[in-house]
Amino acid sequence: MRRALALIVPVLVAVACAPEGGETVRTYFPDGDPVTGRQAFTEMACYVCHTVVGDTFPEPHASPPVPVELGPDLASMSRGVMVESIIAPSHRIPEDLEGVRRGELSRMGDYSEAMTVRQLIDIVAYLEHLGRQ
Repeated sequence: MRRALALIVPVLVAVACAPEGGETVRTYFPDGDPVTGRQAFTEMACYVCHTVVGDTFPEPHASPPVPVELGPDLASMSRGVMVESIIAPSHRIPEDLEGVRRGELSRMGDYSEAMTVRQLIDIVAYLEHLGRQ
């Protein structure tokens, strides 16, 4: 429960503090360590579902395959979008992504109790690193 709160509280604070009227809010997300992020990515077996371009992971073997490829295409994605994609994968699923949904929810599931904030920060750093290759 403590881990879930550690992930959820910063997000709720950012949302609650957002100004009204559709103004853009910038949130601070600290730099992480891409090497440690790769280790966390490996420990959580993210490569089982995701193709990782620019790294040496084996081919994913999720069935049906997940069409979300991680690599250079991430260069244009903000940290906020990466975080949202990890902690709330069902929030915004593009209609053209076949095989990502299980009903209305993402097949990725809920990682709020499976990962620490530090792991999240480091995984985002790893994904950013892939995007710069």
